[in-house]
Amino acid sequence: MQELLESLLEQGIPRQQAELMARYGERVVQANEKFNLTRILSPADMAKSHFVDSIDAARRGYIDARAQIIDIGTGAGFPGVPLAIFLPQAQVTVMDSSEKKTDFIRESCAALDIAIQVVCGRSEELARDAKYFQKFDVAVARAVARLNVLLELCAPYVKNSGVFLAYKGSSAEEEVREAETAAKKLGMELVEVAAAGPQDTNHVVVIYRRVADTPATLPRKYAKIKKAPL
Repeated sequence: MQELLESLLEQGIPRQQAELMARYGERVVQANEKFNLTRILSPADMAKSHFVDSIDAARRGYIDARAQIIDIGTGAGFPGVPLAIFLPQAQVTVMDSSEKKTDFIRESCAALDIAIQVVCGRSEELARDAKYFQKFDVAVARAVARLNVLLELCAPYVKNSGVFLAYKGSSAEEEVREAETAAKKLGMELVEVAAAGPQDTNHVVVIYRRVADTPATLPRKYAKIKKAPL
């Protein structure tokens, strides 16, 4: 934990938050032997690729400190858990379809006194629930799906004038062009593609804002989303 803590401090994260992130990271490493949560295990890489990458959009002001945030397809809790630590006044919900992962996040956050809501379920199914449909200021995702798929899975959670932030890499510009039709059909408008993440990476956040309601017919079942993106 000490090496991870030092790496987080070197990245400019305040000590109190860095200590909590390091403790969560330690639990991820320990649980990884059972659950295969992540391939990134070295302290320096974990600090940059998981924690700094997760919160950098908030550090740059793209996420309001008091926002209602949902992290879709959170995996081991990234970016949702670091955001909950970095923005203690925000209301953060993390969602994943893997029960073993959501159980791990729930138990770890309870043990570390991190305020967070944890939901197990498929995003395309829960998006149709009135409890979640267009209810969040911010939706975030670091999932590997391309934007034309990811938008249909995530945009329905964003409230009017809210934003969706997709954490992306070098393929972002190409994916944005590919997703133009999907964004329009989902009532989303591209705001910008902004640099985010550690300085020595090509990471960006693709930011969309809701400008119209998502039709009641969306999202579709995942098989259809994947087979025929909007």
